[in-house]
Amino acid sequence: MDEPADASSKGKDDIAPVVADPTQRRNTTDPGDATSRNYRYQHAYGIIIMVAADRGVRPYVAIWCEHHEDFLAQRSDNVFDGYQIKTSRPESGAWKLTDGELTKSIGRFLDLVEAFGDKIGDLFFVSNKDFDRVTPESKNERQRGRCPGLFLKHVKACSARSEIAAPFDSAFDELQATCGCSPEQLIAVLHRMDLVVGPSRGEFDATISNEHLPQLDDCRSLTPDQLNAFRDDLVALIHRASSLQVTDPIRHLRPLVAPRDGDPALAAKKIVIADALRYDGGSATPDFRYPGDPKLDLGAGLKSDVLEQKFDAAGLKEDIEYISERARAAEYNLLEDIMRRPERFPALLRQIEQRVHGELSEAYLRARQQTAPFGPAMLIDAQDRLRRVAADDAAIIGGHSYDCLVGVAGLLTGECRVWWSPRFPLNPPVVT
Repeated sequence: MDEPADASSKGKDDIAPVVADPTQRRNTTDPGDATSRNYRYQHAYGIIIMVAADRGVRPYVAIWCEHHEDFLAQRSDNVFDGYQIKTSRPESGAWKLTDGELTKSIGRFLDLVEAFGDKIGDLFFVSNKDFDRVTPESKNERQRGRCPGLFLKHVKACSARSEIAAPFDSAFDELQATCGCSPEQLIAVLHRMDLVVGPSRGEFDATISNEHLPQLDDCRSLTPDQLNAFRDDLVALIHRASSLQVTDPIRHLRPLVAPRDGDPALAAKKIVIADALRYDGGSATPDFRYPGDPKLDLGAGLKSDVLEQKFDAAGLKEDIEYISERARAAEYNLLEDIMRRPERFPALLRQIEQRVHGELSEAYLRARQQTAPFGPAMLIDAQDRLRRVAADDAAIIGGHSYDCLVGVAGLLTGECRVWWSPRFPLNPPVVT
């Protein structure tokens, strides 16, 4: 028998190479994905601007994307607010007045105001990271003078360079030298300028879906998946407007020397906010709505004895507690929703009770073809139906849960609108 070869004597070619799986290892040396994320942050911030406009918080009717600024927000008075969106690593420290990206943005604001004058309104520098702050107790006057917030607050109160006091005067002179402008030009821009801390780079998608879009009337009842899909559609819309993508066929007819038509490349950069934020669920099919007022009287309580009689006769005695608890919880949650979204009621309650009643009526029709008691079969069918309604028609029922729909079924049972067995005379109801 041959002796086993000594591992140390093996040649390089005898050792099998370790093959790594590229799908299991992130490439941290290629900045491409980080760059794409930063552009997505900018485009996503456009949604925040548009939602604020739709809510009446900002007076904007349209945004122009990558047009002189990251965003030019067109106001109803036809004046434009400029937005510079800058992302940065928070671990690199808070923004200081001397940071290159901040001074470059101020330089761009100077160019914008010089080019368009009074057509430019407010100017905003937006970032995912905070701005340097100095406490009143700090003795570092140089840092205080270069603290962006304190600097802007002081300069906004001054009408001329001579009014700017220490320690902000030296910071102003340095900024003026960097920008290569006159004191008057710089003061005019700084009077228009303000600072905004946007959402973090790691959470901006969730922030827009969960905090901003639900403020829209069309989005208040959307599911998380629907909100995310709508957010992504809006990001894609802003991305296209920020690029040079032009699909208007007039571009193939527009003369170059004496054009008679508007510039399609310029028109493609404009997003009309009212049009962009209209949610249609990706379909032109309208939702089916039930007119009229709801029959349920929330706050009147559950007629538990009626429910118990019906469930007992239907062979559902063991399920009385199950349905009763959900009925009381549904009433509580719907009353709470009325306080939270009063503008949706009573129309929303009408949709909920009619959807539940319709499903239970169909379940009853099928179940009564069986020999009584058919309550268990009907309850199982009703549960399946209501679970589908909660999943597929969340927008119509205001985003309420499956448990809420089951509870409404219990309330309707107590109101004698739903039966789980052949009808029979009931004892007088007692409200609980």
